[in-house]
Amino acid sequence: MSGKKERIVIVGSAGHSIVALDAVLCAGKYEMAGWLESFKPAGEVVAGFPILGHPDQLPVLMKQHQFKKVFLGISDNWTRHVVYEKMRAVVPDFELISIIHPASSVAKTATIGDGTLILAGAIVNPGCTIGANCIVNTKASLDHDSEMKPYSSILPGVTTGGNVVIGAFSCICVGTAISHRVTVGEHVFVGAGSVVLDDIPSYVLAYGTPAKVVRSRAPGERHF
Repeated sequence: MSGKKERIVIVGSAGHSIVALDAVLCAGKYEMAGWLESFKPAGEVVAGFPILGHPDQLPVLMKQHQFKKVFLGISDNWTRHVVYEKMRAVVPDFELISIIHPASSVAKTATIGDGTLILAGAIVNPGCTIGANCIVNTKASLDHDSEMKPYSSILPGVTTGGNVVIGAFSCICVGTAISHRVTVGEHVFVGAGSVVLDDIPSYVLAYGTPAKVVRSRAPGERHF
């Protein structure tokens, strides 16, 4: 065996993508080929790597630059979903990879879905299930037997108790604490620094100490 690393691309080249790149470089598992970017021109260099082209050009770029593995470096949960579905429709056989920073702690009994990002200092404890295309951000902690549904995210410094469920497309913002056995519905945004003691229904914005529902929230509403 040659030991040659497989080449990957990251979709997006903003701050969140660059953090994902750092995790890739620290792990040393893949070779970074470059970025796919909708808002910057091909050939521009970001963090030492070139923008190869637009995500819509995926079929051509895969052949030209000899990669098959892709990571979506998009922080907004709904946008990540939309881009993924568009790319999958064009190239059904591209391989979506997960990125796990070597400075994180992921239990051997945890299940991690494709396309998920787990960053430095994050803790995923035994019995946890994390769905596809999720984000466990810097120093976030998911306690035992908890579940993150697909396209959900917990941002830096979030801490959960055990047996917590976070619904699909929901975002738990910076520094929030979620008590044991709490269920957060889908398409929920929980504001920064909140303390969540009770279940939160789907399609709402909630925040505070303790967290309360403030208003309804539509699917696809941006996080910030």
